[in-house]
Amino acid sequence: MASSTRRADFDEYALQLARTAATRGTCVRRRQGAVLVRGRRIVATGYDGGPSGYPHCDEGGCPRSAPGGTEADDARCIGIHAAANVLLFSSPEQLEGASLYCTGVPCFACAKLIANAGVAEVVAAGGRYEGSDEIRDFLRTCGVRVRVLDGLDGVPSLRFA
Repeated sequence: MASSTRRADFDEYALQLARTAATRGTCVRRRQGAVLVRGRRIVATGYDGGPSGYPHCDEGGCPRSAPGGTEADDARCIGIHAAANVLLFSSPEQLEGASLYCTGVPCFACAKLIANAGVAEVVAAGGRYEGSDEIRDFLRTCGVRVRVLDGLDGVPSLRFA
């Protein structure tokens, strides 16, 4: 009997898991999720939030979320990004040659960690921002394959003064 429901391809599946992981995030500014996959097996998941044992960001643990928090508090953010959490909860053997699926292009700090961890590929969806092309180029220079699945690859970027 044929099913009328289309089966998601693996990229869609892994990115949906990353979106689900993001729902656990406690950052008051953004909720990102990440999934590490090796050999089409889920190795680890991660989301944005404070360190273990510390009050969550949305519980006042982060100075940015406190009443009166400002952009100046960004430097004191306690959040650990989703991509960094995935790396922290994976062994070197699991990281080597793996694919990291994430709900947005990683920040530069996470990109450096990804490049050094042995991850072979980053697959990101729905999350370009100013500077994300430079991060993509950095990862590629480090030998990490990057795919941004937002339909904008090959579209020229326009810089406005």
